[in-house]
Amino acid sequence: NMRFILITAMLLGSIAQAQALERDKWIAQTARADRACHAKFRKQFGDAKGHSYADCITDQNNKAVDTCTGDSEFADCVLERSLKVLEVCDLSGC
Repeated sequence: NMRFILITAMLLGSIAQAQALERDKWIAQTARADRACHAKFRKQFGDAKGHSYADCITDQNNKAVDTCTGDSEFADCVLERSLKVLEVCDLSGC
């Protein structure tokens, strides 16, 4: 899904601005959390129509980062909250 790819690209672009977070650690944590959440999604929904992992996670991520503000703080906020969305992996709204 192009929407998910775009959001991921934007998040990875924000890494360059993030000072407080260790980039490599964040990338590794995000990759692990995404794999685990995607596996949970597939287990719960399989190939059921009307359920899109990318849409579900993107919607949650957008809500989570909506209140992030500030210049340098913004990047850290977005990175932390987007990782949290994947780690929590709340599929109830999917």
